[in-house]
Amino acid sequence: MTATPPYAGQPPPVAGFGNCGRCPYVATGPARLCQWCAAQTLQPAAPFYCSVCGQALESATSRCGNALCQATDRAFAFNRAIAMKTGVLDTAIKAHKYQGRVGWAIIFARVLLGYLDTHSDVGGADLTIPMPAVDPSTDHAVRVIQSAIEQDERGYPFRINPPVIVKTAETTRMVATTSAAERRQAASELYDVLLVSDAAVVRGKFVVVFDDVFTGGNTLNAVARRLREAGATAVAGLTLARAPWR
Repeated sequence: MTATPPYAGQPPPVAGFGNCGRCPYVATGPARLCQWCAAQTLQPAAPFYCSVCGQALESATSRCGNALCQATDRAFAFNRAIAMKTGVLDTAIKAHKYQGRVGWAIIFARVLLGYLDTHSDVGGADLTIPMPAVDPSTDHAVRVIQSAIEQDERGYPFRINPPVIVKTAETTRMVATTSAAERRQAASELYDVLLVSDAAVVRGKFVVVFDDVFTGGNTLNAVARRLREAGATAVAGLTLARAPWR
């Protein structure tokens, strides 16, 4: 994070993340400026964190308590979260996802693009897709990727239409689970209804799966299993927020 915003000259000041509707750049961006602005407000990851799931650790040598991070059969390589799911970002995600505030997709897309510009571990993917949904036309992650496509100036390998992987039926929502056993069962249900529509698209590719929130990784792992079975060489996650460990 830098003290000076990344623009030349003396344009109007930014309004601050959460006040985007009143910002002089709400219609124009650019992504790099929006990400810089968001970084002034959002809570970054803790000084020490798990390199797989991003969970805060007490020290550089602490062991992550997420069993999935230690699992030898984990299908995804890692997840990168742009910030912690707290404060203004938490409120904005809920407004976008549950309250129909679809304008947030434009801002989230700029933050996403700015992050990709500066993080080659996910910015260098061969394919970037949203988390699969039963109805992509109304899905929050799809909206963000669609907006990113419309604002992308670098040609990132986004793909939403036709979807690379589809969810063919509704399953137990992960937020409704209360135990590790229930989360594993929900992930198994999800795996069973996932379908890679065209294996040739993912074969031999490093695929990044975008979503709004990452908690434990069970959902991402189910999706990654299907993509790896279809021939993807590696799968990683990229989310707007990392939820505190339950």
